[in-house]
This record gives sequence, structure tokens and C-alpha cells, in this order.
Amino acid sequence: MADFPWDQVVKDLSVFEGRFSYMYLDTVGCVTVGVGKMLPDAAAARKLPFVDRVTGSAATADDIANDFASVKKQTAGLLASKYKPFTKIDLPDTEIDKLLLAEAEDFDGQVRRNFSGYDDYPVDARRVILDMAFNLGMGGLLKFKKFKAAAEAHDWATAAAECKRGGIQQSRNDWAKNLLLEVAQAG
Repeated sequence: MADFPWDQVVKDLSVFEGRFSYMYLDTVGCVTVGVGKMLPDAAAARKLPFVDRVTGSAATADDIANDFASVKKQTAGLLASKYKPFTKIDLPDTEIDKLLLAEAEDFDGQVRRNFSGYDDYPVDARRVILDMAFNLGMGGLLKFKKFKAAAEAHDWATAAAECKRGGIQQSRNDWAKNLLLEVAQAG
């Protein structure tokens, strides 16, 4: 869908997932950067174009490995801002956007393969489904069987009632529900 608002999806995910230019540990202790981009090891981090926070020059492979190791030694599950003092490099916003967009587009393809008629769903319903896929993973999203059935039937009121996720902020659940209710009202 050429006219799909990918810039809005990037904003949605950035708001709900958080957006950090430096490496941090997620709740389970995985080194992460940007908008929930997990870095399995220093080699994966070295593939990204980090820059020195002070000079703005390209970070070296050693700079990247040092930040990765420094963050990895910290306690998991703190607020992401607590890890910044252990870092010296940042990932530019344009690169964060590229990573996030690539991941969102990947999820879009996965959803398309698993949700019948997905391309015909209203844009705002697709935004919600992409948010859920990003947050839950495709396997997690597919566990929402009543939600999936409602979406495939274009029953957006029922989808709104079935989209509540555990372990996330209430505002994110409210956003998803309200957006689907707006889709339902628009008919």
C-alpha cells in the first residue's frame, strides 16, 4: 500500500516502545537500541552506524564494543535513561527510523500472510495490528484468536473489545481500543 502512513507507524511505535539513541538493557537483560531493536551481541551492534556523542564522528568498532560491554554489565530492567551514563555513543535518529521502518514493514508482511484480507483493512486498524505485532511478536499476536477472527470479519467493535494486552501501559491499550472503535463507527 503505497499511501500507507509509515511515518505515523514509526511515531506510534516510538511513543509506546520508547526511543533511545544509546544502548540499554531491556527488561530481560538484552542489549537494545532505538525503538526496541535487540542487539544479540557486539558484532550486531558494530553493524550499526553509531556516532561519538561529543564529537559527532563515526564511532569505532572498539567504541561500539566498549559501550555494548559496559551496558551488558549493568542490572537489567531499569529505566532506559539509567544506562546512558554507561555509554558514549549514539545511533542517529535517521538510522533509528530506518531500523524501525524495516522491522514494521517485516511485521506488515507477516500479518498479511496470517490475516485474511489484510490489505483491505482500514488504515487505522492496520496501525493497531502492526502495534500489536511489534509488541507481541507474530506468535503472540496469533494467540489473540478472537481478535484475529473479528479483524478478518471486519468487526472492528469486537476487535476493539479483544485487543487488550497484558504487561503494557494502559494508555497503549486505550489507544488501540479507541482507534478500533473509531474505525467501527466510521463503518
